[in-house]
Amino acid sequence: MRCDRSFAFADYQILFPVHSASAPREFFRRPPPPPAPIPIHPASARASRGRKSRSFRCFRRILNSPPHICLTMLRAKETFRKMYSVAKNYCGGGLAASDALSVSALGRSLKPSRKASRHVVPCRARSFTQCSLGGGSADQEIVIALGSNVGDRISTFDRALRMMKNSGVNITRHACLYETSPAYVTDQPRFLNSAVRGTTKLEPHELLKKLKEIEKDIGRTDGIRYGPRPIDLDILLYGKSHISTENLTVPHERIHERPFVLAPLVDLLGSSTDDNVEKSWHSLAKCTGGFFESWDKLGGESIIGTEGIKRVLPVGNCLLDWSERTLVMGVLNLTPDSFSDGGKFQEVEAAIAQTKLLISEGADIIDIGAQSTRPLARRLSADEELERLVPVLDAITGIPEMEGKLLSVDTFYAEVAAEAVKRGVHIVNDVSGGQIDPRILEVVAELGVPYVTMHMRGDPSTMQSEQNLLYGDVCKEVASELYKRVRQAELSGIPLWRIVLDPGIGFSKNSKHNLEVIMGLESIRTEIGKMSLGASHVPILLGPSRKRFLGEICNRVNPTERDAATMVVATAGILNGANIVRVHNVKYGVDTAKNGVHSLCPAIWSKHRKWLMMSMVCLNPVACQVVFFHYLVGCFKLMGNTQEKLESASLARISKAPSSLLCFNGLISLSFGVTQALAWKRAGLMVRPSVQVSGQG
Repeated sequence: MRCDRSFAFADYQILFPVHSASAPREFFRRPPPPPAPIPIHPASARASRGRKSRSFRCFRRILNSPPHICLTMLRAKETFRKMYSVAKNYCGGGLAASDALSVSALGRSLKPSRKASRHVVPCRARSFTQCSLGGGSADQEIVIALGSNVGDRISTFDRALRMMKNSGVNITRHACLYETSPAYVTDQPRFLNSAVRGTTKLEPHELLKKLKEIEKDIGRTDGIRYGPRPIDLDILLYGKSHISTENLTVPHERIHERPFVLAPLVDLLGSSTDDNVEKSWHSLAKCTGGFFESWDKLGGESIIGTEGIKRVLPVGNCLLDWSERTLVMGVLNLTPDSFSDGGKFQEVEAAIAQTKLLISEGADIIDIGAQSTRPLARRLSADEELERLVPVLDAITGIPEMEGKLLSVDTFYAEVAAEAVKRGVHIVNDVSGGQIDPRILEVVAELGVPYVTMHMRGDPSTMQSEQNLLYGDVCKEVASELYKRVRQAELSGIPLWRIVLDPGIGFSKNSKHNLEVIMGLESIRTEIGKMSLGASHVPILLGPSRKRFLGEICNRVNPTERDAATMVVATAGILNGANIVRVHNVKYGVDTAKNGVHSLCPAIWSKHRKWLMMSMVCLNPVACQVVFFHYLVGCFKLMGNTQEKLESASLARISKAPSSLLCFNGLISLSFGVTQALAWKRAGLMVRPSVQVSGQG
């Protein structure tokens, strides 16, 4: 068959055939997907209306065609029904536009944004009303917002996600979880808000109907507008469509004034420009910079952590705002062969005594491990691990000191995780990220507890092999591999708001790699943010405590002598964005974290170094040591790589420092910080300085 005329109509191309004996009679074919809608300049509005009219006249011409054409059209019921639906919607005011400006014309017509955005949206379109055919056999990418402020909000979210999956929505990504102040009607409880991204074959109004049924099943009834509700499910985005009907508007007309909607929506996007779907979504925003600019206009990241909106981690019976302060996780090893304290706490009485000590020193979380993950350690079976774990776990959960504290289990077995949570554990800490026992992902999803996924190549017996230590850009590769773990967890049903990232200090990394990761946590977040901004905002756990690389740097063979070095790198990690530090010596860990040194910006460090060091002597000798350490790191960059200049400058500054700076108790001393910094520099291990120092100290 050959065609002498064709007209674009919505998502289909209608062909007027000229019969040929050598070709089958075929009147409809599906064209390639159209490009994202491109803005039409106001001066072209009249031309646009003319194109719509011509398209509609084209459809009327089909209806008045000869009988054999009409019969063929009737045989293609599904196609004809969709075409009729579009024509009907057009009569009501909406019709999809198939015409588009060229990319070069778009570039000439765009005006620069008044406010520069953090993110670049290369394709921006001022959208007009567009009515989508949707549904059918093609999956449509969608975003659905969730809100709740009545009852058990977390359980309600979990139930809504399960019901959406059963209703034909395949959830592929989750936003972070936000606790927000009520809007419009302020005399009501605080809300939990989030959003999910997924795919569906349901048409827009079919999807809306399913969501309303879920709301009703969960218990939502008609009430005051913007009032309390057990669940609220809204379609934020559907495919590449701008939908405007009596019952459904996509995107919502007030989306740009609502931080509790925009924050989760932005989480589901990436900062890179490779995703065509995301480009089309940005084209539906009212700003040149897409939804990124809309979010920035409301304050962006600067408003997160305020009373109006907070990111939270649901754990136990509380919502944890990890941005308020650094959390300290104390280590309790129940193994005979752990590198640091193996064999000390195998007996129940000894384990209980150590737990009470960790709690008294200020631990927020107790991480219990019954399987050694040191290099070349023998791997226990799940039954052997449970045999060690269960008696101690049962005893610990019964002591009054555990009231209000959190328990974490360090395991990579699904069976162990399930049994531990059943006996009172709140968090699953998996060093393998689901690689050793993939079943653990689905089990944790069912358990509904936070999941720590760590970066490691291979397993403890192979992680330090030559092949697993090969990196180009270690931070970039760790970020990429960690994000793969996050994607597997999400697709298994673990929401992003229950995921914690661990870059895996000491796992599949040598000393230089470890230091690069510690000093490059921000770059790891940035790399992850290119793929998912939400994943770049989740908490980061850092576990450098007493690791071998610290012994190599400081020449400390005994792991218990590495606590001071642990605090130095822990503080460096906190300053670069770590939210939880995992340590053996909780007393030192709390000293490092509790004074909030992580909240000090580099500019303040640079301007007020003397004042900070003097004040921290009185408050926290460990923190003071670390302040001076970071000052030296800045000196490395300012004065180049000449060791003589560095040492002379360091000694000169020490000689001018008040004598109180040099008088600390035990191993925690400023002199240790200086000598350690110099040793690191000589070993070629000082990398990625995070603080630049200018002017005189």
